[in-house]
Amino acid sequence: MDSRRVVCPRIVSPPSPRSRAFRLLLLVVAVGVAGGGVYFFRSQLGLDASRPTTESMRAVERDRDALSAQAEELRHRIIVLERSQQIDRETNRAASEQLKVAQDERLALEKEVSFLRRLIGEGGGGILQPTDFELKSTERPREFRYSLTIRQLIQDFGESTGSVEIQVVGKRDGAEVTLPLSKLKGSEPTRHKMSFKHFQNFEGSISIPEGFEPENLVVDIKPSTNKLVPVSEVFPWKPEQ
Repeated sequence: MDSRRVVCPRIVSPPSPRSRAFRLLLLVVAVGVAGGGVYFFRSQLGLDASRPTTESMRAVERDRDALSAQAEELRHRIIVLERSQQIDRETNRAASEQLKVAQDERLALEKEVSFLRRLIGEGGGGILQPTDFELKSTERPREFRYSLTIRQLIQDFGESTGSVEIQVVGKRDGAEVTLPLSKLKGSEPTRHKMSFKHFQNFEGSISIPEGFEPENLVVDIKPSTNKLVPVSEVFPWKPEQ
């Protein structure tokens, strides 16, 4: 008798539709639970970057707006300060000009008083005053034009006669030097003739040599009669352009 074991084939039935649906449901639930866990741990560990990023952007925008406001305020303050400085400069300039005018007027009055005192003290019958002196540069280097007026201060004095001489005071090699126009080559006229009743205008040119730096200009009025007091007036060397 054959003792070998006979193996019968096992018949496996396919899963039913209900069983497949149940397994699919379990898979979906497992995936959902896993996703929720991951999200939970990411939130706890600070891995959810979307919320912090939004809050950071809002904070940056707030800082930007605040800085912009501060910058605008500073710009406005700078404008106000610059305007204030400009007003101060204009005020100082106007005050300086007014002071100069007042000083010039005071100096002119003092000169007139001095002239009258000399007239009374020396017993002269009239006195002359140089005024309206102007000194201007020319197109030629170191050549200048001047003009002035000499007036008789005593009404109905009569004719004033004499001469007018001009000298330039300056420095050469550090030493003070006084040069009459006759010593300044190219200057003309070297002497003016004076003859008038009320006033007379004078003008001429001055040539300054190299190495000589002028500082003042002296106008000497030399009357031809003892009824007039000699006058010497000093003007600063400030040529206009």
